Amino acid sequence: MQGWHPPYLGLRELPREFSPFELQAFFTFSLAERELIERRRGDHHKLGLALHIGFVRMSGRPLNSVRAVPVALLRHLGQTLDIATPDLASLRALYSRGRTLFDHQQQACEVLGFAWMSEHQRRALVRILRDEVAHTADRERLLLRARHWLYEHRLIIVHERAIRALVAAAPADLEAATAAFIRATVSATALKQWAAAVAATRPDGQHCQSWLWSAPAKHSTRQIAEVLERITFLNGLGLDRYLGELNDALVRRYARRMATRPPSISERIKERARTVEMACFLRYCLLTATDQFILMFQRRAADLWRQCADDAVLAIDWSRQYQPLLQELAELAQDEDRAAELRTRLLELIAAKRAQRSPSRASGIRRQLIAAIAPVRSLLVAACGLTWKATGEHPALLAAKSGLPGLFAEPRTAAERGDLRRSLRS
Repeated sequence: MQGWHPPYLGLRELPREFSPFELQAFFTFSLAERELIERRRGDHHKLGLALHIGFVRMSGRPLNSVRAVPVALLRHLGQTLDIATPDLASLRALYSRGRTLFDHQQQACEVLGFAWMSEHQRRALVRILRDEVAHTADRERLLLRARHWLYEHRLIIVHERAIRALVAAAPADLEAATAAFIRATVSATALKQWAAAVAATRPDGQHCQSWLWSAPAKHSTRQIAEVLERITFLNGLGLDRYLGELNDALVRRYARRMATRPPSISERIKERARTVEMACFLRYCLLTATDQFILMFQRRAADLWRQCADDAVLAIDWSRQYQPLLQELAELAQDEDRAAELRTRLLELIAAKRAQRSPSRASGIRRQLIAAIAPVRSLLVAACGLTWKATGEHPALLAAKSGLPGLFAEPRTAAERGDLRRSLRS
C-alpha cells in the first residue's frame, strides 16, 4: 500500500470530487476486471460494477451510498469502458433490483481478493491492536492501524462501530495484562510500600508525588544533591530491580497520566488502573531522575573545569626575570677571595634556580581543581555510591570500580591529603 492511500480507507461513500490521479489510481481496471465488467448486460450494469470495483479498491469496503456519482467519475468510466454514461446517476438509479446490487458488491470483492473477516482473523487483529496500543494511546491512530491491517490482508473493512469497539477494548486488555504482570513480579508487600510512599507527605510539607515529579531548576550542587536524594529514595523502594521489562512508551504514558492529576484524586481511581499508574509513575521518576543527574553532573563538571581554567593565571617566568641577577651572583662566586662554603652554596643556589621551569597552564588548572574539589567532594562520593551499568568498558564505570570513592573521601591526615594532591596532579 502506498503512503498516500490510508486516508481513503473506510470511506462509506464516494467523494464529491476526484482528481485525475485518483481516477487513474482507483478506477483503472486490469484485464480480469475488464472481462468481468464486459460480461454484464447493459451499460448501466457495466457502469455499476465498475463503480463497485473502483470503490472497493479505494476504501476496502463495499459501496452502499445513494449519493449521486460525480460527473468527472462518470465521464472517466465512460471513456475507459467505451460505454454511454448518463450525466447524472446514483446507485438507486442504476439498480432497479436490490439483488443485482448485492451481486455486484460480492463480485467486486471477489475479483479484488477481498473477503469478510473470520473469527480467527478477528483475534489476530485484536493482538495487533494490543501491541500497537503499547506505543500509542491515540484512538484515531489505532483506528487507522486497524483499517490498514485489514486492507493489507484483503479483508473487508467492517462497520466503523465494530472497529471502534475493538480499538476501545485494546487499552483495557493491555491494562489488565500490565496489572497482572506487575502483581506477578512485585510482591504485595512492596506494592503497599510503594502506595504508602507515594501518598506520604515530606517533612517540608510537600507531597511526595509532587516532589518526585518536580524538575530541577538549575544544575547547582544543591540541586544535584536533591536529584540524588530522589534516586536514593526510589532505589530504596526497589524500583531499580522491578519493571525493567515494561515498554518505555507505556511507562511514560501511565506516569504522565498520574502526574497530571492532583495527588488527592489518585485515591479515587479504580484498583487495577491505580496499581499500574503508581508502578509506572515510580519507575518513570527513577529513569527521569537518573537522566537528569547525568546531564546535571556533566554540566557541573564542565562549569567547574571552565571556572578553574579562567582562574588559572599564567605564572611569571622568574627564571627569565632574574637572569641578570643570577649572572652577577655567578661572577661573585668565582672570586677566589670568598670563602669556600659561600662559593659552594651560591653555586648550588644558582644551579637550582636555573633548573627551575615556569609552570604550565595545565598545572595551574590542576592546582585550581585541587582547591575547588572541596565543595563537590560529597557529591562525588554519593555518585560513586550508585549502582552504575554500561555497555562495554566505559571509562567512568572503570574509574568507579578502581577506587574512585576512596580517592574522593574526606582525607583524615596530612599524609592522605598529600596523596590526594599527588593523585589529582597525575
